[in-house]
Amino acid sequence: MKFVYNLTKPYIFVVYLFNIWSVFCKLLDTSYSKPGDIKLTGSALVKFDVQGVSLVHCGSLCSEDECCKEVLYNATSGRCIGSPFSDFKSTLNNLVEASYDGMSKYQKGCESGWLEFKAHCFLHVLDLVSWYDAKLVCKKKCSYLVEINSLEESNWLASTFLDKVTCGADEFFSCTSWIGGNDMNVEGSYVWDHSNTSLVYTNWHPQEPSLLHPSDASTRDCIDLLRSGRWNDRPCLYSNTFICEKKFGD
Repeated sequence: MKFVYNLTKPYIFVVYLFNIWSVFCKLLDTSYSKPGDIKLTGSALVKFDVQGVSLVHCGSLCSEDECCKEVLYNATSGRCIGSPFSDFKSTLNNLVEASYDGMSKYQKGCESGWLEFKAHCFLHVLDLVSWYDAKLVCKKKCSYLVEINSLEESNWLASTFLDKVTCGADEFFSCTSWIGGNDMNVEGSYVWDHSNTSLVYTNWHPQEPSLLHPSDASTRDCIDLLRSGRWNDRPCLYSNTFICEKKFGD
């Protein structure tokens, strides 16, 4: 009897192991909360609704989607639903209506590359772009240009992302980053872009906003963060790095 060795079987096995390893690595970069005891009921527009998958596979589907906020899972049926960020639903395509009776919720944490602070996630993007383009990039990630609400937060962002040994001598033109504040609509009345709320807390540099050159104020409508944690107003077309923010918790 002639023995025939099937070379495709080792290949299939290697591909299988690679796929398992890829899923595992994705989950290592993203944490999920433990589900609560209460089973959810209701319906909503969701990112995806699949059947017959493991909880690990379900988590990996959400981990690789920047607009997936959490997963709902039924261990009996293997049903997996990916829920989007509610404040970005109107901008997302291909959402489907799904009921989720009897499912458990697993809350996604900060994704790979994002850092957590006070239950929010932050990403420093090093591309040099205008304030308008920075806003669009953050939006595509289902996030927004950072909105700073305390001295602690301002200092954390600056020390974490901007204050580096490679920074130049002039803090106004080295190691700066766009944030979400602007006064485009009414000169001198600054608001946060995403929440459309007035700035309750501010941390202006002593010379800002445009205090030394008040005639320039009308052309400097966007705020950037300096590496000292102080704020500066600047023309919105200036090429700058930027910080995106998203909140995963309820």
